[in-house]
Amino acid sequence: MPTNALVNPLVLPILGLLVEQPRHPYGVFSELRHRYEYLRVRSATIYTLLNTLSRAGWVEAAEQQDPPVLSTTEAGREALAERVTTGLRSSALSGDTTFMTALAYIGILGPNEAIDMLQARLDRIRTEQERVGDILDQSDALHLHMIEAHYYLDRLRNDAAWIENTIGQIEDETLAWPRQGRDDSH
Repeated sequence: MPTNALVNPLVLPILGLLVEQPRHPYGVFSELRHRYEYLRVRSATIYTLLNTLSRAGWVEAAEQQDPPVLSTTEAGREALAERVTTGLRSSALSGDTTFMTALAYIGILGPNEAIDMLQARLDRIRTEQERVGDILDQSDALHLHMIEAHYYLDRLRNDAAWIENTIGQIEDETLAWPRQGRDDSH
């Protein structure tokens, strides 16, 4: 676990689940394991993080309930939005789980902000496509010897097409948006 528990990658999905609906601590653990098998969640880690999030003022328990029902505070929702923004805009293009996890909670942002973050990622993808394409064009190596670069370039193309389509769905409002998304008026 990172030295500062608030930078643990599990914080984003924990906050996201609690924004979706208040849950008992075991419900958070259970839903994380069910939805995010790739995160390899351990119960001790989740309970420790829930305590840390509570001390940070990002999560609160409903009074007089046993076991407690946890929900996010306004500060917790803002922390989630910051993590989603960073994950969408700045996470590695090479397929780590940060982008996927941030994408799962894109609804915390307003539609315009979500478009901006996806567009920033699309711009990075296009730059990387150009860079990898140039490498392949200038290489006289056999296709087989550069197969991983061809694979990566195809993945980038696929990701770019998916993001363009998703931006279009947000713009034409065919992708439903939750009411709790942050207002954005630009």
